[in-house]
Amino acid sequence: MPGSYAPAPGRGLDLLVASTSSVGAVSNSHQPFTITGVRVFGGGGPLPGVTHVRVSDGRVAGAGDASVARPGDALVDGSGATLLPGLVDAHVHLLPGCTQLAAGFGVTTVLDMFSKPETIVPERAAVAASEAGRGPVRADLRTSGVGATAPGGHPTVAYAHFPYVTGPRDAASFVADRVAEGATHLKVIYDDGSGAMLDLPALDVRTIEALVSAAHGKGLPVVAHASTSAGAVTVARCGVDVLAHVPFDRMTDGQVRDVARCGVAVITTLGVLDGFPGRDGVMPLLGRPRLAGRLGARWRRVVERQATRWMPPEPPDGAAQRYNTVALLESGLRVLAGTDVPNPGLVFGASLHRELWHLVEAGLTPAEALTAATSAPAGVFGLADRGEIAVGRRADLVLVDGDPAADITATERIRDVWVLGRRVDHGAYTGGEAEREGVRWQRESAERIVRAIAETWPGLPGPEEVRREDGEILGRVVPTSGGWQAVTVFGAPLGSAGGHDEAVAVLHARGLACLAEPWWARAGDEPAWRRARIVEAAPGRVRLRWDDPLADQPSSGRWFGLDDLDLSLDPPEG
Repeated sequence: MPGSYAPAPGRGLDLLVASTSSVGAVSNSHQPFTITGVRVFGGGGPLPGVTHVRVSDGRVAGAGDASVARPGDALVDGSGATLLPGLVDAHVHLLPGCTQLAAGFGVTTVLDMFSKPETIVPERAAVAASEAGRGPVRADLRTSGVGATAPGGHPTVAYAHFPYVTGPRDAASFVADRVAEGATHLKVIYDDGSGAMLDLPALDVRTIEALVSAAHGKGLPVVAHASTSAGAVTVARCGVDVLAHVPFDRMTDGQVRDVARCGVAVITTLGVLDGFPGRDGVMPLLGRPRLAGRLGARWRRVVERQATRWMPPEPPDGAAQRYNTVALLESGLRVLAGTDVPNPGLVFGASLHRELWHLVEAGLTPAEALTAATSAPAGVFGLADRGEIAVGRRADLVLVDGDPAADITATERIRDVWVLGRRVDHGAYTGGEAEREGVRWQRESAERIVRAIAETWPGLPGPEEVRREDGEILGRVVPTSGGWQAVTVFGAPLGSAGGHDEAVAVLHARGLACLAEPWWARAGDEPAWRRARIVEAAPGRVRLRWDDPLADQPSSGRWFGLDDLDLSLDPPEG
């Protein structure tokens, strides 16, 4: 039951480190260092009087005043800044390289809530190498492995070919298999699709109870996905420990009391609203300069393109989730910050800062929001070595300018991040192979989901190929938030979105002709646009030759994938 996974008792204020740190970054994990003159948020609140934190051998070795420093320590100036425990994202789904990306934004632990072994195993190996001091610094990782769902149930559309649970008799073996694969908690899905006006197979109550019993017998907490208020009550009564989402419909007072009586914790995932662009057409994450500025160009392109995908006419406003979050917190339940990344509009690490903002917008104090991303998830998931700044705890630390306990957006002003005392070099991820692989995985996953949705619900609009009478492909028409968009064979948009027939006509008129026109292109992280000619085109990539005669390039041009390129037929503004 939830009480079995309560946080470890506090170590006392004298063991806690609070400090405001700054430049002078330390990269040698073997050399002890002390962060000086810093404001400290310890995990449960600010720590008055703590101005210095000492780190040695990957652990917090001292916290207090200037006397904690030792001769030979490297000194990190924390003036004007706040030191936080490393942030915990309590709800992610893995993709390659995600732990490296998350660490660059101060998220030093990620709790995976459904991934398959082919993604988990290499990522976990990379984390182990990082903790041994090899390779780039990464966030730590805990995983449920494959979640328990009914045959064909949610989220089959996203994760084909995984083991299902057909009834109570499967519970013990399913849990045993997850434990053998290294699961640290169990994910259970209870969702019949009614919250989204769908009809999906779902586990029954007896099966969920059997899964909970089997998981608790192995010492695993149980996280339950339930999207509706009624579903949340059902799984809470089954004895689960954590709700994976705040319900999407407004809870009644009775439902809040029922869930509170069961003592579960609740992962918020309010930031799924960031999957919908604002009135200016900009995705919310990209509207935060300090977060967007830490994104590489590849991830920026991913999020920008998600702004034009097909969406329902009326996006959710999140009012019910915000109400439920505060009601559940006020009922005494522990609230945990989680993002559900990599859903549309969300990026590992960056989106947890947006989740904190959403929590404060819902009505939490900044200190309550910070606790939801530090000591609260560490306590609920039995991670006694992190979540607070205390002697002996992991030196997973985030140094930010300003005071996030007064202004939650200060968490976006990241100066430095350490995982087990090793400083994170965020620039090592941007432009590298880990970023490239992660973006490719995300794109291919999204394409697979779109195909599966089209097969499952043929009435929903989906991309369509457009061919000439002789069979040569001209491009595709794609449903977007603004209507049907004509897209070239290599994936660049032509014209503006409008009606279906209009988009088809654009492809017949320009689908091949545009290949001979001059294009404007911006490659990689380059800030400048340059004029170029398309030498050759293929699905998802083009070979370009720059018009600039002084450009260093092969005579036949160079291939670029669309993940590495912005393209426009019109001269970009500015």
